[in-house]
Amino acid sequence: MKVLLVEDEILIALDLEAMLVRLGHTVCGIAATANNAITLADRHRPDVVVMDIQLANGSVGTDAAREILDKHGIPCIFASGNLDRKSRHSLTDLQPIDFLHKPVRFASLEIALSKVRRAQQ
Repeated sequence: MKVLLVEDEILIALDLEAMLVRLGHTVCGIAATANNAITLADRHRPDVVVMDIQLANGSVGTDAAREILDKHGIPCIFASGNLDRKSRHSLTDLQPIDFLHKPVRFASLEIALSKVRRAQQ
């Protein structure tokens, strides 16, 4: 599966990239801002986006997720340190595949990606 990774903290991004590769997926790009995420999604058309919510330069992952979903129908797995019930509920219109709490655990990422595969069938 082709995955776009949107994370502004480089060490977290590299850790997630390593996990995705270990799971057998291709990381088609890493973006630190919403605008860069949209550009990379337009260029690479990934199967899924692993999206942080708070990004660099004050940009917000949910804005990028909305545009990527509207333009290409590409779903997101949201990763954040602040995903309480209210936050999750506010994201339902973005049709998230799953929510991952940071620090993201390998098993949680694996489960979320299996949901993407099921949704594609």
